Amino acid sequence: MYIKVYEYQGGFPVLLNTYTEIVNPSFDPSADLAGTSIPINEFQVDIHTTDVIAIGGMAELYDDLDNLWAQYWIVYAEHIDRRTLRLRAQSEIGILDRITLSATYYNGASITSVLDDTIVWSTLGSAIPMSYSLDSSFANETITGFCPNQTARERLLWVTFTIGAYVKTFFNRGIEILPVDNTEAMIPIGDTYWKPTINYSEWVTAIRGHAYSFTIGTPSTTDTYVEDWIGNIYIVTETTITIQNQDVPEAAPENIVDIEGLYLLNDDNISGVLTRLTAWYFNRTAVDFDAINNGAYIPGDKVLVHTDEESMVSGYIDKATFAFGLQAKAKMHLTGVEDVEAGNLTILYKYNGKLISMKMYSFPVGYSYSVKNLFIDKTMNGHRYIFRPLNENATGTIAAGNNTNTQNCDIALDLYEGVLHIISVDEVTEDSSGGEQIGVIA
Repeated sequence: MYIKVYEYQGGFPVLLNTYTEIVNPSFDPSADLAGTSIPINEFQVDIHTTDVIAIGGMAELYDDLDNLWAQYWIVYAEHIDRRTLRLRAQSEIGILDRITLSATYYNGASITSVLDDTIVWSTLGSAIPMSYSLDSSFANETITGFCPNQTARERLLWVTFTIGAYVKTFFNRGIEILPVDNTEAMIPIGDTYWKPTINYSEWVTAIRGHAYSFTIGTPSTTDTYVEDWIGNIYIVTETTITIQNQDVPEAAPENIVDIEGLYLLNDDNISGVLTRLTAWYFNRTAVDFDAINNGAYIPGDKVLVHTDEESMVSGYIDKATFAFGLQAKAKMHLTGVEDVEAGNLTILYKYNGKLISMKMYSFPVGYSYSVKNLFIDKTMNGHRYIFRPLNENATGTIAAGNNTNTQNCDIALDLYEGVLHIISVDEVTEDSSGGEQIGVIA
C-alpha cells in the first residue's frame, strides 16, 4: 500500500508527495443499502516521514497494483513521534455534514437539479469544490416535497432514500449515487475463513410510512405547516400506509418500523419505498465472515458465501473491515441474506479410464461453473507422473444433489529411477549453450 498527498491550489489538486513507507493502515468502508443513512467513511495510516502535512488537503490510498482504494480529505495529520506521522482522511460526506442548506419546496424537480443544489452549488467557491456521478437508471427521477433547514448530508440522504439509491465513497473518486445491483459474485470456499457466523435480528412486524402533500395558504390553529426560505407557507396533509409482515410468528411482539417526517415521501412514491424496505427489514438474517479480499468484494456487492461445506447464502455486503498483509483480508457483514440451494460437484481426473485424483466443490443450483483443471502429481508403481488435463477448464451447470464431471488426462512427465522422461510439453526451445530447455507446462 502507498499514499499520495495533494494540496488544493486554485480549485485544482497538486501532488505534494507519494509515501511508500506506511504502516498500520486501517480502512473499513460501509454503505447503507436500505438508504437510511450515509456513512462518513475514512482511512487512517502511519507514515514514516518528518514532513508536515496540512489538514484540508487530499490523500489517496493505493494498493501495490496501483488500484485506488479511497480518495479522501485530510482531517488529521500529526506526528506521534519524530519520524512517524499519523494521517486520517474522510470522505466528502463529512464535508457535506458541515454545510447547512435552506428550507426548500420542490415540485417535480429533476433529480439532477436537486443533487446540484445539494452537492455542487453548496460547495461552489469553497476550498473543496465537489461533484457527483448519478447512475443512468435514475436519470428520469423527479422530486416533489419539502426539505427543511438541514445539512447537505441530510438532504442527500432524503433524496437518495426517496429514489432507492445508496451512496458509494470508496474504491472511486468523489460521490457515486447507485442502485442496488442484484448481480452475484461467488466467494470461493478456499478464500473463506472458517466459520461464518449467522445472526438473527428481532422480527419486524410491519413497516409504516407517512406520505405528505403541501398546499400554499394560511394555516389554521390546527394545521401543520412549513415555511421555505423565501417565506412561502405550505399547509401539510399527511396520510399513512402500513405493510404487514405475513411471515411473523403469532407470538412475536409488535415491532413496527415507522418512516415519519421525511417530507419527500408522497402518494406517488410511498408504496414503492415501503415495498423496497421490506427486503431489508422483513429479512432477519445477517452473516459475518472473513475472507481473502484484495478489493474484489466491497460494500454494495451481492455475493454468494459458503456458511459450511454444503450450505450457501446470498446477501449484500454493507461493511468490510480490511486487514493488510501479503494479501488483504476483510471481515465482512452481509445483510438481506437468503439461503441458496447448493449442489455438490465432484471432478474425476482419469488416465486411460483409471481414477488418478478427484476434487470436490459446492455451488448454487443452476450455477454455470468453470473450474480450472489442475496438473496431477501422482506416484504409481515406482513412477512419479505429472498428468496434464486435456481440457483447460471443467465446465457445466450445477443440478440439485450430486454432480460429477470427468476430465481425462495424459502423462506429461515421468520420473523413474532418477531419469525424467519428457512425454508432453508445450514447447521446446534451444538455450545459448546448445542444450534443451523445457517450456512451461500449462
